[in-house]
Amino acid sequence: MAIKPSPRFAILLLSLHTITAIAVYAATMPMAARWAIILPILLSLIYYLARDVLLLLPDSWCDIALNQNSVSVVSRNGSSFLGLVANKTIASPYFVILRIKSDNRRLPVSRVIFPDALGKDEFRDLCVRLKFA
Repeated sequence: MAIKPSPRFAILLLSLHTITAIAVYAATMPMAARWAIILPILLSLIYYLARDVLLLLPDSWCDIALNQNSVSVVSRNGSSFLGLVANKTIASPYFVILRIKSDNRRLPVSRVIFPDALGKDEFRDLCVRLKFA
């Protein structure tokens, strides 16, 4: 299943980061401290937009394939890895949080996939496969 950019995920990331930055800016602390906190929030927004929404970074997932017992992921730079669907993977009609446990990594790798990042039938197929995995 080829993953494409998700405008819905971009809007969600932008709104959540904006709300967080406004809350920090409204806090009663010195202005230098506010900017010291807002800067990492802005860098986080840029990073996750580039990696997960626009798929510009080398470790952006471009293609996923679910087999009987494993998941195969291909990144933008052409590298791929195999793993198993990890605990706490969430499949809903609104989004999927896909957690993959790989043998060469200590912690599972997670990505959020919205329906507009896949075709309608592909997203439905992904949800069904994950619920029975």
